[in-house]
Amino acid sequence: VQFKAPDGSCLSPLGEYNLNLGIRKVMEPEYVATARDRIGACDGHPFLVEAAVSLGGPVIKEGLTVVRFANRIPLLFEGGADVATRVAQNKIKWSSYKMDHKKDRIGVFVSIVSTKIPFKGTSKEYIGDDATEIQQSVRRALQSCCQQLRVHLTKRNALKDAKERKSRLAKYIPDASRSLIGILDGMRKRRATEDGSVIDGEDAPNSPTKRLRLSESDATNMIVKLNSGKVSEDKIAVALREAIDKQHESQEDDPTQKTLASEASARPLYIVPLFNMSDPSNDVHHPLFTFRPLVPVKHLKTKNL
Repeated sequence: VQFKAPDGSCLSPLGEYNLNLGIRKVMEPEYVATARDRIGACDGHPFLVEAAVSLGGPVIKEGLTVVRFANRIPLLFEGGADVATRVAQNKIKWSSYKMDHKKDRIGVFVSIVSTKIPFKGTSKEYIGDDATEIQQSVRRALQSCCQQLRVHLTKRNALKDAKERKSRLAKYIPDASRSLIGILDGMRKRRATEDGSVIDGEDAPNSPTKRLRLSESDATNMIVKLNSGKVSEDKIAVALREAIDKQHESQEDDPTQKTLASEASARPLYIVPLFNMSDPSNDVHHPLFTFRPLVPVKHLKTKNL
């Protein structure tokens, strides 16, 4: 004989909103993610696991800080043997979620409500990890929180890498502009040597026979800009800095990434016309609800035939 699993309607959990609000008010973290696992049963008693994972903040110390609740009452002692601590330390691979559980300030909050909490010992200060159903539920809830945080951490790391790349490129702007103006000045000297003229009494370059890869018109145009002062070391530096800023902005507002993100979060939406809303002849009554078909029943029968 198989008995139906308890539905958990008799449980009174904290609620993800209250859990999130309390963590933000007390711990003041940078990021918070909450999750609620599905209702389970342990030894015939229903239970529900709610979890939250926070990152950063002045209150949380480096490493893992586990806060436990049982039937909305905090558990303060013997935390090392608790199922929440064991799962957080041994069952969660934090590196897969862009977090370092030894250096980052990670707060783990687990709330378990049940009609019968399987405490260990007479002190009732911790829940053993031998309850497989509760252990798996805690693990699923924490993994769901970590997956939410990974999205924010990936974006944060991408912005951080882009800023570092920008600063590294900007550091070489003076050297790059100096080298470019030297190459252009050498091109001008070679052209003057080929024409048999002398520029400011300076010596001709060592390799006058070296030819440019530019066309004749482009080379002449560049020499004119050099002579008129339109191209100089300072102006090249300004142009390089503008190009770096433009590249940084394009990476922050990458339309491809936005398209991929929108496609990943998109869900199909079906809008159907409302028919037969005033005809109660086809209603299906239940103690909890009344179902009224949107499409006429006759139309459905005809379509199926």
